[in-house]
Order: sequence, then structure tokens, then C-alpha cells
Amino acid sequence: MDNLHLRIRIDRAIAEKAMKMAQERGMELPDVIRMMVTKAVRIGDFSIDDERPQEHRVAEATRPYFAYDDRQWDSSKTVLDAELALALINQFVASHTILIQSLLDADHPQDSEIARLQQEREIAREDLATLDPADAEAIRALLTRYGPAADPENQEESG
Repeated sequence: MDNLHLRIRIDRAIAEKAMKMAQERGMELPDVIRMMVTKAVRIGDFSIDDERPQEHRVAEATRPYFAYDDRQWDSSKTVLDAELALALINQFVASHTILIQSLLDADHPQDSEIARLQQEREIAREDLATLDPADAEAIRALLTRYGPAADPENQEESG
């Protein structure tokens, strides 16, 4: 039998606990390590959680949210969409406030641009004040209006 001798470093406290566990089972730590490496090669994965190879668990873990059963997802999705809409509107208001302030601080403030930004910010504030988290259609409209794919030119018209 062709053998390879390995030397490894391991934290002393962990090694001592592992040696004690192995001893309680009538083995020595090198026997346990040999068994674990042999098992990993047999199943093709270093996972110690279960017998399934890692690639199967990753595929399940990264399954897109829309692949789940709608009946289990709908109640949570509504709440999450409302939270997202709230965050997006707050971000919109904050970014407009910063833009307005930077324009006001400029040497030659652009009054029409400031007025437009203030109007858009007021519309967003009204949306915040009247936000009904239970109204899925209104939440969808707000996500469309304030989401990343929203066209800034349509902000004024859609409000």
C-alpha cells in the first residue's frame, strides 16, 4: 500500500477536544482524519454536514425567489415590497434634498431646476405620508416610480 504522510497544524484546543472525542469512540485522531478524507473523496465533497455534494446544496440555496411556491411567498413578498418602496422613497427624498442644497449653494442657483426638484420631493413626501403597505397595487406603482429602472424624466409626470 502506497502511503503519504501529512503534517498539519491545528489549534491546540480544537486538537485536544478532537483527540478526546476520538478516544471516547476507541479511535485516535489520525484515524478520524483518515476516515473523513476518505469519505470526502468517496462523495466528491468536503462537506461535513451531509452526504450530498456541495454543488447540489448551492443550486438549492441560490434558487431565485420567484421559483418558490407562490402560496408560501405572497404574504412575505407584500411586506418586503412595502419595505423596499419605503426605502426607495426615502432615498429619493434624501438625494433630492442633497441636490437642492448643492444648487442653492452654487454661485448662480438655477431657480427652475430647484423648483422642479422641490416639487418632485414634495410628491415623494406625499407618497410617504399616504403609503398603505397593504395596497399591493399602490406598492407596485411606487416601486416602478422610485425603483432603479425608473426614468428620472417621468418622476414629475407620474406623481
